[in-house]
Amino acid sequence: MTHRFQIGIVFFIIHLSFGFLLYPDLIYSLTDAGHWLVILCQGVLQLMLISLYIKGLNFFPNQDIIDIYLKMGRLVACIILLPFVLNLTVLVALNIRTYTEVINSLFLLRTPHWPIALLLYFISAYTATKGLGTILRSSVFIFFMITPFILFIIVSSIVNFDFHNGFPIRNSSFEFLLDIHFYYLIGFSAFLFLGFMVSKKPLVFRDIFIAWFSVIMVYLAFVYIPLFIFGQETVVTMSLPFVVAMDSVDIRWLAFNRQTMFFGISSIGFMLIFNAVMLWMISQIMQKLFSRLHVKSAWWIMIFSLIGYTAGLFIPNQVWTNTLILLNRGAQVYFMLMIPVTVYIYGVVIKRKVTNNERKSSL
Repeated sequence: MTHRFQIGIVFFIIHLSFGFLLYPDLIYSLTDAGHWLVILCQGVLQLMLISLYIKGLNFFPNQDIIDIYLKMGRLVACIILLPFVLNLTVLVALNIRTYTEVINSLFLLRTPHWPIALLLYFISAYTATKGLGTILRSSVFIFFMITPFILFIIVSSIVNFDFHNGFPIRNSSFEFLLDIHFYYLIGFSAFLFLGFMVSKKPLVFRDIFIAWFSVIMVYLAFVYIPLFIFGQETVVTMSLPFVVAMDSVDIRWLAFNRQTMFFGISSIGFMLIFNAVMLWMISQIMQKLFSRLHVKSAWWIMIFSLIGYTAGLFIPNQVWTNTLILLNRGAQVYFMLMIPVTVYIYGVVIKRKVTNNERKSSL
């Protein structure tokens, strides 16, 4: 199985774990008709950033974004990457806190949050300490194991559809483009990990495009399944409408009496891969920025796992979690814009310098 294919699978998994529970809520708040247009516009904007990012990375073969920023200077690297590490740590903490709530509501109603979160952190951190190869292989296994569950969820929910709830299909205006919450959707993107995937062969935009297209299709399903079941007026009042929609499907012949069991299994698997990737990224940044300390990456993973776990314990409830996730998405938007742009610009500058030096030497 090729390295590129594995990266595409990780791209798909991370996006599905990266906050799709709240993604529909933002879409519903931005428009009451033509929801597909909002998703498509966000997807096209994301695709433009991915294209720019890949072009910038391909200027520096066999180097990750840490090496690129270190070329700009250690001070520049610290200014940009240390806040990014903080953002990733908060992201992992919020992600685990959110899925702890989901596990509590679906499986373990009487279990406190802290032992569930501790178990999730342990599995994620252990996977991250095994390195990128283990994460990629695990992602392939989880992908093929869980994808049938996702397809089953989507297909089985059709029994409750009222397609009239999806009308009108067209959006009469593009006013959502002026809404600041539309740009929060960029924070639900998760493509910056591509800058950590060092390979002898350069990244190919075509491979990522296939994964991106698959993500957009699933996002459409996550938005339209609750919409077709409940209607716009109802979904805007719900907390986690996709979970409620799954719980409303009653399939009597199924061995499990609740379809949300499949949703819970799928989301947990994807979440573990997501957190493992984020923790591994943190360890790579810290190890290279502070190489003089000679601290192994496994120790960095354990340190930041403990920080994230402790921070998550102080979040009182799901309402606070959702508020903090939206604030975190604002910070995520900053990095989604800043890192691809700076890498691309620096790559263009370096290429021009090399070209000019070659011209001078040939004279």
